[in-house]
Amino acid sequence: MSCRHLFFPETVKFADTPFNRNISVRRFFRQPTLYVDGLVESGDILTHIWKVGITKLIPKHFIPQSILILGLGGGSNAYWASRHYPLAQITAVEIDPLMEKIGRQYFDLHKIKKLKVIIDDAINFAKKMTPDTQYDLILVDCFVGKYIPKKMENLDFLNRLKNHSRYTLINRIRWFEHHGATMRFMKSLSTRFVFITTSTISNLVISLV
Repeated sequence: MSCRHLFFPETVKFADTPFNRNISVRRFFRQPTLYVDGLVESGDILTHIWKVGITKLIPKHFIPQSILILGLGGGSNAYWASRHYPLAQITAVEIDPLMEKIGRQYFDLHKIKKLKVIIDDAINFAKKMTPDTQYDLILVDCFVGKYIPKKMENLDFLNRLKNHSRYTLINRIRWFEHHGATMRFMKSLSTRFVFITTSTISNLVISLV
């Protein structure tokens, strides 16, 4: 492998899939970042978002043993969760098989010993949860390119997640063209849920209470 990316950005492009387009990984000083249709979906920015969300919204004394991640992307969410909660069994659901492949090649997913990746639609996966299925923590990070599918905002779906977890956290973009959609989502959410939030410059993390 050339060391050129230590000094100059190196970009690896991938073919479009049925779920994502304009996919690329850019590396600079060994730090990879996954872009899908212009949106950062794994890398330092995503790691920071989930670090802020979890440390601000999850009590320090709460140590989850089971974590469900809906929307793996390149896996920055799974990698940081595994570092923060090393004893937790992590199940990640990702609709696009290419994302898992990229995660293993560029984002060290293969180093997470307690990670199980399931290729499935998040909605379908949630429907198959049995009454005794329970997770300590659910992270919802589902994007198709730059946008969150409307079905991921369905209140019945979110209520199902809440009923199967102690804590459910949802990642949203809150700036530029995404601001209005996120505000409408929160208004809809408030008709059925109590929630608290924390934020980074670009994103909002919502915890269903």
